[in-house]
Amino acid sequence: MYKNIFPNIPVILPPKGKIPKGYRLRARDWSFDESLYGQFVEIEGEQIRKMLTVDVDIPPTDFAEFINQFEPGSPEANEAFAKYFPCCHGCFGCFDETAIKNRLLTFPEVMTHIIYPGTKLGLRSIKFLGPGEFILNPDLFRILDEFEKLQIVVGIFTKGIILGSDYLAHKYHGVGSEALIRRLTAYSVTNFYIGGRSFDPELEKRTVPARTKEVRQNVINHQCRNRAIERLAALGMNADLFHQRMTIQCNPVTRENIDLVEEIYRWGAERNIPVYLPPTMVSGKGHREADRLANDLEFEEKYIDLAVRVYAWAIDRGILTLEQVEYEGTHPYIAVAPCNQLTHGLYVHSDGRVQMCPGNDAPGFIVNPDVRTTPLWKIWKGSKNYRFGFDKRINNKCVKDGYSVPHRFYGEVMSRLKSSLGC
Repeated sequence: MYKNIFPNIPVILPPKGKIPKGYRLRARDWSFDESLYGQFVEIEGEQIRKMLTVDVDIPPTDFAEFINQFEPGSPEANEAFAKYFPCCHGCFGCFDETAIKNRLLTFPEVMTHIIYPGTKLGLRSIKFLGPGEFILNPDLFRILDEFEKLQIVVGIFTKGIILGSDYLAHKYHGVGSEALIRRLTAYSVTNFYIGGRSFDPELEKRTVPARTKEVRQNVINHQCRNRAIERLAALGMNADLFHQRMTIQCNPVTRENIDLVEEIYRWGAERNIPVYLPPTMVSGKGHREADRLANDLEFEEKYIDLAVRVYAWAIDRGILTLEQVEYEGTHPYIAVAPCNQLTHGLYVHSDGRVQMCPGNDAPGFIVNPDVRTTPLWKIWKGSKNYRFGFDKRINNKCVKDGYSVPHRFYGEVMSRLKSSLGC
């Protein structure tokens, strides 16, 4: 029987009735206030709706150069990408187990084709998705220095293990893990999105296995991840009720961890840490099996019931009101701020392909074959995302709808929630 063993962090959420007006569980500049909707900038004589965020992969320079020796999109390039992409973890359903079509982006290309033109479009935040752990990138601090200058919020997805392991911190950056985490949190722009499919030591070991024997012998995942979360909290990453800089990412919620994640949500909420509970991604070959397992009637029912219970608890705790939920609509970011990625941004894969969102790489969700061939503002203006934004959607639902999120999810959760509250 699995059991969550949580980090030692005190409760900081005020009691019910004392939670300040306007409080939301959401990572800083992940979802956006309605006050930012409908703002425009002028580019080459045209009025363009602002693009507030972008998800992006930045491969390490030496890795990109190595892969780019091969014919772009060739079997050899893809084999080398899958075998050598830089990560110390070997997670089931890895997001980066996907085919590449073009040359990999280099950091200068990311800045030239995405970030600098993004600033002209009003870019406020980015999220780094890989390849592998961004924290392992040898150019980590040079990259963060650039974003600190630009004052663009940087969301870093990480399993947290490197931030709590002296062995890994020394291996990749030559310092202890405490020194590494202090340096990272010293940037005003960094957010930390900690992978936490569960807080059970055995399940964590299985779902986030080490890629090498060397790492297995020197790292205890659960201890390192919990230590990292404790350090992040001690350094104030969850201290500001209106600008949370740390989250727990339970994605993917699966049949294996679904009985654990409601407790994780409550634990995080009491500590002002947003907890995200989407069922899977469906992007890349690593997620196809996870998608198939989520598309199961028994799991759908459990996931819908999970959402109802979490929303009901959040309303009872005073984090949300039923009126807010009715206005915003239910969504797979259960009882945190809804996703509005599609209305405000794009995703650029490590080989330059532009997608509507990281969550689906099927042909209908590809926006542009290579960000290096077309100015970003033209890609943005020509995207479905751009057109969605004119609807001023605070909740754009999900590109996983009909894949790992059943279409009936939204209506079922709302009706069952009202019923559970006696409405």
